[in-house]
Amino acid sequence: MKIYLIRHGEADSKIEGAPLTKRGLEEAEIVANELLNYQVERVYFSDLLRAKQTAEAYLKLNPKIKNVCEERLREIYRFLIGGPEKIGTSKDRKINDKKRADEVFKEMLKKGEDVAIFCHGNIIRYYLNKVLKSKENLWENLTINNCSISILSWENSILKIEGINLNKNSIEESREKKYID
Repeated sequence: MKIYLIRHGEADSKIEGAPLTKRGLEEAEIVANELLNYQVERVYFSDLLRAKQTAEAYLKLNPKIKNVCEERLREIYRFLIGGPEKIGTSKDRKINDKKRADEVFKEMLKKGEDVAIFCHGNIIRYYLNKVLKSKENLWENLTINNCSISILSWENSILKIEGINLNKNSIEESREKKYID
């Protein structure tokens, strides 16, 4: 099973709902075309507009694919991944964000399908941190670029990271490299 974690395209946070910018829409088209090279069986996407618009670019190219708009894939509180604690944030937010992120991830693993998940930077960092079982501060140490792909594999009950923050250029470069033993 493969899990493709895709961060949404560039969004305009000054506009209510944070829709994709013109550049974000272009990024979404590029990543959508790249995803056609993968065997994706189902698409999940956050119900927040920027992730939804990014997923829609792929769904236009692959309209028959099963897809689910999933509220539990909304952005998570950065404190979960080592970010600063924000004054005034509900004490329940940390617990609730972790619970919903874990729930949806476990459900996907049970299905065993190759999935593309269009979501947000912090939730991608959270999932990567879970795989690494790291206590490192991924908030400060790991950049997740807009419309990048991070790839996880699940085989024999073992979750592995195959790629982080990949984009069209880095994927093409890795395909062209020849390794010598």
